[in-house]
Amino acid sequence: APRPPVLNGSLWVLAGEQVRVTCGASSHPAPIVTVARGRRVVAAAVYEPQVTLEVAAAAPEDAGEYLCRAENQHGESSLAFN
Repeated sequence: APRPPVLNGSLWVLAGEQVRVTCGASSHPAPIVTVARGRRVVAAAVYEPQVTLEVAAAAPEDAGEYLCRAENQHGESSLAFN
């Protein structure tokens, strides 16, 4: 199963600022890594070690809980972040 995901990026921004958060996980075989907000996937990388979520200009409605999930045929692991 993939190792627990790790985040790299700022989670504190002001409205109008750019947001760039990278979530990565390692596994063999390579995982599918997704970032979702609620039931909607907002970023995905297939068979890559990481995915980057980018928001050009953050707005108050972008705030909230996101879930980074890494999965392959051996299992899954995830990390929630705000």
